[in-house]
Amino acid sequence: MDAQRKPPAFLFVLIIYAVALLAPGQDAAALERLAPASAADAQLIEGGVIGDARYAGLHIRLRGDALTYWRDPGEAGVAPMFDFASSKNLAEAEALFPQPTRYDEGGAQAFGYKHEVIFPLRLSAKDPNKPIVLELVLDYSVCEKLCYPLHASLSLKLPPRAEASPEVAAALAQVPRQLDAQETAAFATLARASDNKRWLLSLNAPARDVVVESPAGFFVESRRDGENFMLEVTGHPADRTVPRGSLRLTATGDNPVEFSLSLK
Repeated sequence: MDAQRKPPAFLFVLIIYAVALLAPGQDAAALERLAPASAADAQLIEGGVIGDARYAGLHIRLRGDALTYWRDPGEAGVAPMFDFASSKNLAEAEALFPQPTRYDEGGAQAFGYKHEVIFPLRLSAKDPNKPIVLELVLDYSVCEKLCYPLHASLSLKLPPRAEASPEVAAALAQVPRQLDAQETAAFATLARASDNKRWLLSLNAPARDVVVESPAGFFVESRRDGENFMLEVTGHPADRTVPRGSLRLTATGDNPVEFSLSLK
């Protein structure tokens, strides 16, 4: 099989972007008008100080059964893009992603969120004694029956210190914890399946799902197999069927974790 499959929902998003880029006089504002005004609402919220870090949150509310996407959208959709370049007194900003849910989008796997999601934003000030003026230019996509790219320019002034937000703290608890090599070895085992074409992933703790992020040019699917998960390379370049690099795996559930393993 050639490189990763492009199902209809993903192609539709690509076509919308292509029309905006190629059609004379089209710009981002014109493209956004293709989407219903109520497709989604995005706003910045105060996160306060959680642990020893300053946080804000990006709260996206979605209408009906609409879906927006995780950092790896899967076979359908587009991941959100965050631009903090116009912020003031901001040394660093990192958008964190709560664990996603797997959805079937017309036969294509998609990973993301429905109804609402809060992305914790971990911030560092140039001068910690002065406020941060957080300016976010956000591009994201929303899919229901059709898929729409959306754009938002958001602003929020944050004092040097504030009480922790319960909503942002709850979202932060849904961000998978990264396992180091020793923890990964104790948590996960990956071995060739009996057909020698797939890999059996065994975990030492319950997981709702396992989401696989593959190296460029590859697509690796995961499916539950009893208590375990079966991994299969379903998309690859013409010259190689197994990736050389590591897979980034996220085990979702009550205690979400993230870890890296290689197919051998």
